[in-house]
Amino acid sequence: QVEDGCAEAEDSSSAVVDSEEEKRLALEKSLYVLMELIETERLYVEDLGLIVQGYMTMMANQGVPEDMRGKDRIVFGNIHQIYDWHKDYFLGELEKCVSDPDSLAQLFIKHERGLHMYVVYCQNKPKSEHIVSEYIETYFEDLRQQLGHRLQLNDLLIKPVQRIMKYQLLLKDFLKYYSKAGRDVEKLQKAVEVTCFVPKRCNDMMNVGRLQGFEVFFLFLILKHYSMDFFKIVLFYNLILL
Repeated sequence: QVEDGCAEAEDSSSAVVDSEEEKRLALEKSLYVLMELIETERLYVEDLGLIVQGYMTMMANQGVPEDMRGKDRIVFGNIHQIYDWHKDYFLGELEKCVSDPDSLAQLFIKHERGLHMYVVYCQNKPKSEHIVSEYIETYFEDLRQQLGHRLQLNDLLIKPVQRIMKYQLLLKDFLKYYSKAGRDVEKLQKAVEVTCFVPKRCNDMMNVGRLQGFEVFFLFLILKHYSMDFFKIVLFYNLILL
């Protein structure tokens, strides 16, 4: 019986060791996810810089073609604001999380409203895509070659949309491992909710932007087909909305 008791104690001790080892490995994996988040953030800032310091600066210095004037603002939307915020603030705050992983959750919760800039960007995205598609093989291709970029402008302009989706995936992975490590994840669950809500709003706004573009196109076709004057077309449009 004494021997049985010793065997049970050894088994219990072994289970505790295994459990602690699993927690240690889970914590290690969560830190790998955190490092991936930071490293991809650095690359993201570099990509945004190719747009702001590359295309936007060159267009400002050289001027834009006559038929492009006014359209350049639509092409880039608020990407300069997004670039400045990530470069001057958010990247540095993420890097601080290496020494304090618990602060990662609060960082995203704190900036939920700030991430609204992505919603604004995505609402403008369909209009931007339309203009870029007109010049991607001509004007923007010439700029790309002058800048020596590998990626085309449209490949760079999709980066903010991809990034806001990536936050969600990485935070979900971080939450999974941090929870297995036995850490408090209440705030982290809230942070994941934030990273799920913002992309949904972004997607909704891109759909709204596409619908708005369709409405204008639809009205243009009616105007052209029926030779309706402006007053009649506005009246007809308002009747559709009622």
